[in-house]
Amino acid sequence: MPSVICIGSALIDELYFCNEQVIVGTSNPANLSRNIGGVLTNVAFHLAYLDIDVEYITVLGNDAEGKWVEEALQKAGIKIGNIALVNDTTGKYVSFLNADGSLHAAACVDVCEKYLTPAFLKEKVATLSTADIIITDTNISIDSIQWLINFATTHNKILIIEPVSVVKSRKLAALNIENVFMITPNEDELFSICLNAKGEEAKMIESLLSRGVKNIWLRKGALGSTKYNQENAIDLGVEKIDIIDSTGAGDAALAGWMAGYINNYNELTCLQLGHTLAFEVLQIKGSVKHDITLTSLLESRNKYYKDAK
Repeated sequence: MPSVICIGSALIDELYFCNEQVIVGTSNPANLSRNIGGVLTNVAFHLAYLDIDVEYITVLGNDAEGKWVEEALQKAGIKIGNIALVNDTTGKYVSFLNADGSLHAAACVDVCEKYLTPAFLKEKVATLSTADIIITDTNISIDSIQWLINFATTHNKILIIEPVSVVKSRKLAALNIENVFMITPNEDELFSICLNAKGEEAKMIESLLSRGVKNIWLRKGALGSTKYNQENAIDLGVEKIDIIDSTGAGDAALAGWMAGYINNYNELTCLQLGHTLAFEVLQIKGSVKHDITLTSLLESRNKYYKDAK
């Protein structure tokens, strides 16, 4: 089975679930949930639970929180031999969620960009060369993302880039993204990658494909998602569900899609598995469904997509 290396930020997630819709400029009563997070951390956890060979390259501080993350990753079966341990603080993500589970606002403090430099990545060439698939987020620097793109091209590796946020996705606007296998923006991130170009979605997708990206998986929230490439576009809708926590749904979608792709399912099934894992995560507190397996993911797919074959 293909092996995966994830490269990105490991964070402590502090999620404040407000009792009512958030009111700006005043104190909002809330309940606190504290978990291990970060986009690629969430992806790596799910991949490990889905029985995929995964290694994680990230940065952790020499503090109690860094130790907590390291132990949790190792317990999940994720390889951690190339994690950078630094005399700094472990990153943190703080979010405020409305009573309906939607995100009102968030802030992130992260040292990943400071340490996961091209020089650091060059030291990991031997490890990176063993991977079939590399997934990175845009928490690392522009230079580091470009280095990974060049490495993947030279070494014939599948590279997937998760844009993370509107601000951080803007890094992709300045890069040579030719031969990137897939990027996974939502609609706001797509707009940002295209430097806020005023145009139709189709024109923005066309502009990215013309830059050499092989696949674009556009997430559209309640409208589902569409996966584009030069040959076709596949749309997939979503079921209406009660959302408890929106944190990590996109990360789960990528991991579910990866499980389908690695196990040689067709494009539609891969999308369905991505949506399914996102649905499952949306209905729990926290960004990782720790009891997921490939068998249970396939069974859950039939719950949301009753005509699935």
